[in-house]
Amino acid sequence: MADEEIKTPIEENGSDAFLEVRNLCKYFVVGKNFFGRPNAWLKAVDNVSFKLQKGKTLGIVGESGCGKTTMGRTILRLYDVTKGEVWFKGEKISTLSNREFDKRRPNMQMIFQDPYASLSPRLTVGEIIGEAARQHGLVDKSGFYDYVIKVMKMCGLQPHYFERYPHEFSGGQRQRICIARALALKPELVICDEPVSALDVSIQAQIINMLIELRKTLGLTYVFISHDLSVVKHISDEVGVMYLGSMVEYGSKESIFNNTLHPYTKALFSAVPVPNVHVKMNRVILKGDIPSPVNPPSGCKFHTRCDNCMEICSKIAPEYKEVEQGHFCACHLYNSQADEARLWAEYEEEQRRIEEEKAKAAKGKHSAESVEEPAEEPAVQPPVQPADSSSVSEQ
Repeated sequence: MADEEIKTPIEENGSDAFLEVRNLCKYFVVGKNFFGRPNAWLKAVDNVSFKLQKGKTLGIVGESGCGKTTMGRTILRLYDVTKGEVWFKGEKISTLSNREFDKRRPNMQMIFQDPYASLSPRLTVGEIIGEAARQHGLVDKSGFYDYVIKVMKMCGLQPHYFERYPHEFSGGQRQRICIARALALKPELVICDEPVSALDVSIQAQIINMLIELRKTLGLTYVFISHDLSVVKHISDEVGVMYLGSMVEYGSKESIFNNTLHPYTKALFSAVPVPNVHVKMNRVILKGDIPSPVNPPSGCKFHTRCDNCMEICSKIAPEYKEVEQGHFCACHLYNSQADEARLWAEYEEEQRRIEEEKAKAAKGKHSAESVEEPAEEPAVQPPVQPADSSSVSEQ
């Protein structure tokens, strides 16, 4: 037993990625039948996969309601994982018990979108920043004040803010408080959920530059969720594009911005204004609205709004595969002839299987009805009336 090789978690994972997400799904129940069993789900995150190396920043972009925030919350276990796996530092954290995961929670923190809603109005800034650090035993009572002041200075907050309350600050200062609260636990992974979307442009630049400086100083790894493509291009090393809960394109910043593959990504990037009056943008206008994640369209989820839609798009979901080195895309435009023939064969086989199951179910239902139907009873003959005795005697 002692001679056996003890496998490390990374060896069990088979990957050296700092954060790895495999086929992550998060479904919310939106309907139940008469017996209280779920029969309708909202697929907020549907089969999302990516890898992120330590010290890098992953930017996540997409329309409102495409599942960006839900994906970030599910990675941090703020939502329970429906299906899929989340690996952090070679350890599978998606199946850990809550007590075990609480020990690892300081290594993973989140900066929320609305700073005012995420700050307790009853606590001072010092208590907000240092409460979690004290709870996890990172600082004792004697060194609490000095530790919090150190974190505040690192995030650009003055020491005399320690006794103030959140309502006394501007939006940019509140966001700095949220960042300080996350960094007080000395995390290695920080998920930034649109941290600058509610701020002015000048304040946005200050916060973004501070995040970049903290990443270099502390060796942080970011998952940066945003609608602003210019901000994502500035801060990110890798970019992922989400649509209706699925990752449609993923790759390095250079490959995504210089060699866009997916039609949705092209439409998204065409909406970015260029500060040059001599440059004419070829704006791609998407038709219709984003479909409902409760009842998504069959095949490719984007085919109802895509100008390049083909027959296969409306029937078969595209495979999320590596088109170029490190550049992944889920689109039928990049299928080879062999891939397309294989997908059609699998689709036809699946349709045959479904038809056979329907026929089998219909046959079973018909046989059950014939057994339950009662047999017809024989007709009852009316009794023969006897002749009248008086009439017989008279004769």
